[in-house]
Amino acid sequence: MGGRGPGPAAIPGALRGRTVTAAASAWYQAFRAPVIRYQHAGPLREAALSGRLGEWTRLLTGVVVESCGSLGWVAVARQHIGEVLPVSRQEYLGLDITAFGRETEDENPRWRAPLAVFELENRQDRAVIAYSLWKVSVVRCGLRGVICYQRAPTAVPGLVSELETGVMRALEPLPHDGGDVLLVVGTRAAAGSFPDGFFQPWYWDPHWRRFQGLL
Repeated sequence: MGGRGPGPAAIPGALRGRTVTAAASAWYQAFRAPVIRYQHAGPLREAALSGRLGEWTRLLTGVVVESCGSLGWVAVARQHIGEVLPVSRQEYLGLDITAFGRETEDENPRWRAPLAVFELENRQDRAVIAYSLWKVSVVRCGLRGVICYQRAPTAVPGLVSELETGVMRALEPLPHDGGDVLLVVGTRAAAGSFPDGFFQPWYWDPHWRRFQGLL
């Protein structure tokens, strides 16, 4: 995807100078903050419980864009057109969400690498989720994330194990170039357990070659 993108040390704002796992944790906390606010919490919970996954994805797109903004980034996504590059798009590289640092030197867009990329996948087909994970993992940037959905919480461990073996270990050492890989699995849970019962975050640990729970 062109030249080497910035690693975690080049990420501005709240992530500057943090370790890899702390960078993933900082973004997830920035994501969690708008999720628990009333204008997002109710609709997201109901969309997950009722299986309205198109609405779930639409709502989460806004949440991810907002979370990136809270870290000082500019996020580009569907319905969130960006003018951060000389060519304006709602999506770059065919990715659902691409985040860039804000311009500080001048007001003219220039070609630059993204700081973070995200795919939102509401289909429960594991091959499709694996494709999303592969897709973000081969982009060189500081943070690469997939938010996906499994209706039953009991299906999550099997999915994570399959992604470890089928994608991450198969790609070694490509994803381990200084950036984080983050997997957030949305699911259904008891209504009173929102949001942590509805979202399970995992980060890729290259030392142990497995996904570790972020919380």
